[in-house]
Amino acid sequence: MRNSTLFIIVTTLVIISRGLYAQSAPTWVNNLEQAFPSRDWVAVLGQGASQAQAEAAAMNALARAFKTDVDSLTRTSQRYSQIINDSTGSKTVSFDESKNFSQEVNTSTNVQGLIGVQIDVYRAPDRTVYVNARMNRRECAARYSGMIRENAATIDKLLKSAAAITEQGTIEVYARLSFACVIAQVTDNFQNILEILDPTAVNNKPPYGGANAIKAKMLECAALITIGIRVNTQQATDINLFTRAAGSFFSDMDFKVNEQGRGNYLLSVNVRFEELSQNVISCRYYLDAALKSQTGAAIFTFTEDDRKAHPNSATEARRLAVRAVETSFKEGKFVQQFNGWLNSFLD
Repeated sequence: MRNSTLFIIVTTLVIISRGLYAQSAPTWVNNLEQAFPSRDWVAVLGQGASQAQAEAAAMNALARAFKTDVDSLTRTSQRYSQIINDSTGSKTVSFDESKNFSQEVNTSTNVQGLIGVQIDVYRAPDRTVYVNARMNRRECAARYSGMIRENAATIDKLLKSAAAITEQGTIEVYARLSFACVIAQVTDNFQNILEILDPTAVNNKPPYGGANAIKAKMLECAALITIGIRVNTQQATDINLFTRAAGSFFSDMDFKVNEQGRGNYLLSVNVRFEELSQNVISCRYYLDAALKSQTGAAIFTFTEDDRKAHPNSATEARRLAVRAVETSFKEGKFVQQFNGWLNSFLD
């Protein structure tokens, strides 16, 4: 009798506990539509063995729902923010219209480039983690509509500012068109997202014609710009290497490049290497570069020097120094400072 009573008590506790577990799961785990009706929300569910896995699954599902490349959108948004940070005290182009956008892309609700995402997490008794990611249609549509209007106003100012410059084949014009293109790429994505949130927005697109239309203008300007490159250093192989590295950087910006030093702009480069043998074998490099206008005035200057060491080979130390100079033109300090200078044309 005692064993039978104990069995009934244990069985009852198990049933009660299972009921409690079932009740503790939020509605959205088993019935997403009931919890967040699709007329009001774009909501998805992700699950995984950990919260990180479940969040990644949910964000991937949300990205698919919006048919957008969130990684690309995030990179473009970051580039936008960097250009804003590099630009100061603008008179020709005011960025007041985009202050809200700048704040939005840095807010805590900006999840992988999607702004206004809300997330809930539930950990089941079996340790499975469920994540609900969602965006409220009305609230987020209002935010995206506002940012699109702000960005469209900035694009309009940039296009008008570029068109007002007498000589069109200049870096000054290119800088404005390039930045307008960046904003347009972000805004095109925002328009796509908005049309998922509010399908009626398809009838109210921004007037700038899309990022591709602005990119076409930017490419027309770039086609008028030729960067001549002239490198002065001791070894002919290094001259060829540095010329190609710098040329590749400018080609990626869609400028024409002339490796014989002829163009409406001239990049003049001087590189010197100095072998040192003190406590360690090393080679110091000195890199000086100047971009000159047709009048010969230096409009951008750059200097860099550093030392590369090798435990037992002067040849290897010099090779490392040569590689550092090449890298500077491809993705290093030269690239960073030139892009910062290019953004300063928006002042």
